[in-house]
Amino acid sequence: MKKNLYVILGTTAVLATAIAVAACATTKNTAKAAAQPQLGETIVKETIAPDDGQNPVMNFIGNYYGGRACVSVEAKGSDEAEITVVWGDSYNTKAVWTMSGTFNEATTSVFYDNAIKKMITLNEKGEVIFEEYLYTSGRGEFVFSYDGVTWNDLEEHMADTMVFRFGDSVEDVCTTIFPGDVVETIPSEPTATPTPKPTEKPSETEAKPTETAAAPTEPAATQPSVEVTEPAPKTAEDINGEYKSGRVTVEVDSEDPENVQIWVIWTASHNSKAVWSMSGKYDPATETISYENGTKKVFTYTEEGEPETETVEYTNNKGVFVFSYNGVTWDEYNENIAEGMVFIKEV
Repeated sequence: MKKNLYVILGTTAVLATAIAVAACATTKNTAKAAAQPQLGETIVKETIAPDDGQNPVMNFIGNYYGGRACVSVEAKGSDEAEITVVWGDSYNTKAVWTMSGTFNEATTSVFYDNAIKKMITLNEKGEVIFEEYLYTSGRGEFVFSYDGVTWNDLEEHMADTMVFRFGDSVEDVCTTIFPGDVVETIPSEPTATPTPKPTEKPSETEAKPTETAAAPTEPAATQPSVEVTEPAPKTAEDINGEYKSGRVTVEVDSEDPENVQIWVIWTASHNSKAVWSMSGKYDPATETISYENGTKKVFTYTEEGEPETETVEYTNNKGVFVFSYNGVTWDEYNENIAEGMVFIKEV
C-alpha cells in the first residue's frame, strides 16, 4: 500500500513539475512575441521615423536618372545631404553641379545656396583635360517623393518639369561620364588641371627649376578665387541671334534692349507651321524677357509652297524667356508648349 502511495505521489510531482515548466515557457514566449515589433511598425520605423541619430537622408541615398543627367545623393552628418548632378552635353563635354544642404523632414526636401557649376572636357580615354568654372553660390531645391526627385534650379531652370527616377539607367551616367572615382572628387578644389603642367615644363628647360618648382603651390592657392568668379550677366547684344531645338526656331532681335523682338517658329508639317510673335524689355540682372503681348498665328501652304491660309489663334499671351550659358528656355503661360525644352544658340 505504501509502495503504491509513493508511486502515486512521485507521478504527481513529475506532472506538477512538467506543468510548471510548460507554463514558464508559455509566459516567456508570450512576452517575447509581445516585444517583437509587428511588420507595420518595422516599416514605419525604417522608412519614416529613423532611429535617433540616423540621418534621414539615408532613406534617399543613391543615383537618380533623367535623360542624359544623373543626380547622386549622399548623406552627411546628422541631417545634411551632399548632391552631385552630372549632365552630358556631348560625348566629351559634361556639366557638373555640386551642392549641399540641410534635409527638411516635413517637406522631404533639401534647399541649397552653395552650388558650384563647372564644365569638364574629357579626352578619348575619359580623362579630364579641361575644367571651366561657371558660377558659385547657385540656389535651388531638391524635393524627394515616392517616385523620384525633382530639381528646382533657380539659376538656369535646367530641369524644369523633369523627374529623376531612382535606380539603374541603360547608361550609368554617374559612372560612365567620369570613369573610376572622378565623380567622388568633383567637390574638391580645382587643383587637378594645373598639377600636370609644372611637371612637364622642367623637362623643356633647365634654366628655371626654381620657378617651375614653385608653380604648383601658387595656382593651387589662387585658382579657386579666380575660377569661381561668377560670369558677367549676358548683355542684350549677347542674346541676339537664332536658337533651335528640333523643328522649332527662336529668333531674337535685341537691337533695342527696351523692346526686344522675338519670333518662335514651330514647323508642324511640310505645309503648316505656327508662329508666335512677342516683345519685351531685356533684364540683364535676371537674364530674362517677360512679355504680355504674344500673338499666335497658324499658316498653311499649298503643295507648291505658296501661302494658303493665315489664322490668328490668340493674342495678348503672356510668358517669359530665360537665357543661360547654353541657350534659352521659354515658359509660355497659355499652352505650356515648350516645357522641358532648351533652345540652343546657333553659332
